[in-house]
Amino acid sequence: MAMYHLHVRFVKRSEGRSAVAAAAYRAGERLTDERTGNILDFRHKDHVEHSEILRPDHLPERLNDRSTLWNTVETGLKRKDSQPAFEVEVALPRELNPTQCIQLVRSFAQEQFVKQGLVVDLCIHRPKAADGDDHPHAHMLITTRRWNPDGTMDKAARDLQDNPKVLQKVYALEQAGRIDEALLVAKGTNLANWRKAWADYSNDFLSDSGSAARVDHRTLAAQRIDREATPNVGFAVYRETGGLTGWLARKVEALKGISWRNTMRQQFDRIRHNRVDLTAEFIAHAREYARDLIDGLEPEPKKGPEYER
Repeated sequence: MAMYHLHVRFVKRSEGRSAVAAAAYRAGERLTDERTGNILDFRHKDHVEHSEILRPDHLPERLNDRSTLWNTVETGLKRKDSQPAFEVEVALPRELNPTQCIQLVRSFAQEQFVKQGLVVDLCIHRPKAADGDDHPHAHMLITTRRWNPDGTMDKAARDLQDNPKVLQKVYALEQAGRIDEALLVAKGTNLANWRKAWADYSNDFLSDSGSAARVDHRTLAAQRIDREATPNVGFAVYRETGGLTGWLARKVEALKGISWRNTMRQQFDRIRHNRVDLTAEFIAHAREYARDLIDGLEPEPKKGPEYER
């Protein structure tokens, strides 16, 4: 079943992060950060399926080189609190083949970012998910500044960037289950527009491929779906639960708790629709009993500081 996911995060120098390091990690390459002298080698990553640089036509071809692109960005920004890039991460429908996935993300990135004067470093990963099947997803690492025809950076594209504090507030409200407030905060932001656009692009490609699957960018509450959203935990992480500690171990345990609660919801729905002989009073008592168990389970923990590169 096609699943919807779109998340935006910023690469912040104030947090010790680097666009060169982020690009090397996502592309599975070895790059040298000319600003810091650090060598970043991620050639051991084996689930990078595709990578390419998308740039406006008026820019020189040298920016197609990943090292040249991101070192130009990093060395061109002097402030210690600079934000050299932002990332849009999306889940890709399993119903699409690898070629269709590339075409889907490329089309979205071209329309939403490249046409607006930004350069996009696009990488597609295909690791294993918690259910053992493929977990295709894409990372779009995007410059925060537009570019001059000679390949030098221009002013920041503030019209295409939301305040990181706004995004953090949206995600915090969603995590706390305060969906209505989150929707109000996100209304009118680029985040809201990109979420809808990604759903539209995905559904167009699914339709063209002959698949009946569809995705919906709205929250589960807005869709009137009675289940909890599950945290994103890869299959390799899930399999090694016994050796995990700290926030990541708690995250896996949270996934188990959410999965259990969603299963209980499905069972109650089956009872309600298939066992008309059972009274509403019985179902109400059963729900109360289950709620006592549910309340004892740990909610999804916050991500640790080492979660993002």
